[in-house]
Amino acid sequence: MNDNGLNTLDELVQHQLTQHQIPGIAVGTLIDGDIRTSAYGKINLNTGYPTRTDTLFQIGSISKVFTATLAMRLAEEGRLSLDTPVAEYLPDLQLADATARDAITIRHLLTHTSGLEGDIFEEYGVCDNALERYVANAPNWKQISAPGEHWSYCNSGFSLAGLVIESVTGGTFEQVMREQIFEPLGLTDACYFADEAIVHSAAAGHLQLPGEEQPRVAHPYLISRCSNAAGGIMANLRDVLTFARFHMGDGTSDGQHVLTADSVAEMQRSQVRYSSIAERGIAWSLTRFGDVTLVGHTGGTNGHITQLVLVPEHNFALAVLTNSSRGGAAIQPIIRWALERYVSVTDEPPATVPLSAGNLDAYIGRYPGTLSETTVSIDGDALTLTTRQRNPFSGDEFDTPPVTIVPIGNDEFYNADGDSRVEFVRGGDGSVLFMRFGGRVAARHT
Repeated sequence: MNDNGLNTLDELVQHQLTQHQIPGIAVGTLIDGDIRTSAYGKINLNTGYPTRTDTLFQIGSISKVFTATLAMRLAEEGRLSLDTPVAEYLPDLQLADATARDAITIRHLLTHTSGLEGDIFEEYGVCDNALERYVANAPNWKQISAPGEHWSYCNSGFSLAGLVIESVTGGTFEQVMREQIFEPLGLTDACYFADEAIVHSAAAGHLQLPGEEQPRVAHPYLISRCSNAAGGIMANLRDVLTFARFHMGDGTSDGQHVLTADSVAEMQRSQVRYSSIAERGIAWSLTRFGDVTLVGHTGGTNGHITQLVLVPEHNFALAVLTNSSRGGAAIQPIIRWALERYVSVTDEPPATVPLSAGNLDAYIGRYPGTLSETTVSIDGDALTLTTRQRNPFSGDEFDTPPVTIVPIGNDEFYNADGDSRVEFVRGGDGSVLFMRFGGRVAARHT
């Protein structure tokens, strides 16, 4: 891939930085075990301080793979089982659906198949009982589908898993993560709290909503402590890529056992398929890209967008960390360039298939979710999605530009501008029940 005649990674990143008005980007590669890093722009537009290769970014939901890694280690130690109902570890747990309460397992939580409403971002302070207080509100969470029935991205499920970890260890989630994962892997700078980050170069997030001419520093800086298991880690390139190197290894770190090789492999084994190219392992996203399977995860907090990609069969990994709500637009060209440059892998957009307006009628409707509501309408031989979103951290509400999606398969559509997919899920009678957009399923309302 040659993006606008740009032939080096430095040129490409600088171009993306300028084109999308992103304050700062840090990019790192792992090639045959060797970590290489580079940094661009500023960590904070208010201070003007430059981005460094050791700058901490909020890595958002990449943190979920750390949480799953910790759960796997505790499972090896016999302190929990992935297939034991969560209620056995949390006997006081109450959910809106009593049947689901008795059925949901740790594996459901770590693979986003619990059926629980996923985007519950509530503030319960920074005290050690934040997770317990958060889960006490679980009876108010919707049960969107039966456990194991559908894949739908679920932050609340990882917070619930964090409370299980506290229950079986007797420590706080963050303390156990540091002792069991950060320290054994040598992740010296990774942390969860602002008083830990402040002694480092730490990037502030930046927001730039549709129609805003300039990015602005995002407030608040941190997400709630009760969401740490779902997305609270702050880390730099070296720590993220050291973690990636561990997951392309045999489960040891500097000769110290952390996981068995079987557990590492199990995390990358498909647990559920939800599109023609996408599956989920234990926390990991598994995506077919050209001739290889990408193992990875994205992250998004209030003004940080990040992505980690592993290509285990080529012993290659790439981390891209940005401090902008528009970071995703820059990340995708960087990933595509790097995959072609370093592992000679390319991917072509999917071919469209013809669908008549009559066939498209089945998808028309409103799809309200916890943080957004999308309306689907017909535009010629394509569908148009218009979405109203709410930022759960800042409270900003905004309309995103309309998205056009074209059919590429059975109930599967493609957005060429965003290089993303949308799936529709049908019920037993053949009618469309849900739309999966941004990884979340939302029920159809006509």
